Amino acid sequence: MKKVSLIIPIYNAQEYLKECLESAVAQTYKNMEIICIDDGSTDGSGGILDSFADRYDNIVAVHQSNKGESAARNVGLSIASGDYIAFMDCDDWIESHMYETLVNMIEKNNVDMAASSWTKEFPTYTVEMKNSEDIVPGVIGQEELMYYVYRRDAYQGFAYMWNKLYRRSVIYGNGENPLMFSEDLRLGGDVLYLARILLNTKSAVYTPENFYHYRQRKVSGCHTDDIEKRMDWLKAYEVVIDLFEYAKVKEEILIWVKRFLAYHSSNVAELSFQQGNRSALVRCQEIMRQYGNDYRITNEMYPDRVARYDKILEYQ
Repeated sequence: MKKVSLIIPIYNAQEYLKECLESAVAQTYKNMEIICIDDGSTDGSGGILDSFADRYDNIVAVHQSNKGESAARNVGLSIASGDYIAFMDCDDWIESHMYETLVNMIEKNNVDMAASSWTKEFPTYTVEMKNSEDIVPGVIGQEELMYYVYRRDAYQGFAYMWNKLYRRSVIYGNGENPLMFSEDLRLGGDVLYLARILLNTKSAVYTPENFYHYRQRKVSGCHTDDIEKRMDWLKAYEVVIDLFEYAKVKEEILIWVKRFLAYHSSNVAELSFQQGNRSALVRCQEIMRQYGNDYRITNEMYPDRVARYDKILEYQ
């Protein structure tokens, strides 16, 4: 039986960590190592992790000083021994048959990746993410996969890094040196990493089952009001565009990545305006103008979005 390495970076998630780890150890797929990296937590998360490691032989507990989520994930990648690699965030949880299903899908179809749909978990309600347009039945080629990942309005089930299982070769090639997360990015490391994985993925399969539960928290990184961190997110998308252009990814796919950069630039521009950060506002507006046509073309069905975009471009 092939092994799954599940990598979980942990930082100050005391309120949610027990549910996360319980869902990981409850997996029906039994040949798993669950690599947990406590990234300098100060709230008792490290103690919760150690209590689970004492009870479950397949949990690998690592403690380090705070270096950031990407650095923690890199530690996990450096010691992972599995035939398949997966990622999970410490405040989320998963269905018990997630990895058994995804392993079987990969092996049955001889592909590089298996993906599932997921659920947004709000404090008082949940939203199951569904694809509004049909996908290619059976095995999905690289171009179709990239199209699904970045055309978010129509294919919400494909979106992220953590609702997938990867064949080891996608991340490690034929050796033992894995693709590493960029530790220079305080936000957006997962955006860049998924893009690099997609360039190594030739084939994939997908199930609409909602295996992964993504908890929505106002204090999470993607909701931060820290302009400098949010600018790193934009930088990540700029690097992705450069990578895809170098790899000659088709413009039909690339335009959707440009749309993401334009959209996130508008969000940071709005936040910069509210905080009176003129230099950040100007920089974001420059990006918005650079990719304005891409944003308008990909939002033809959403005139309200375009109107908001144009309004933000007028901010002084």
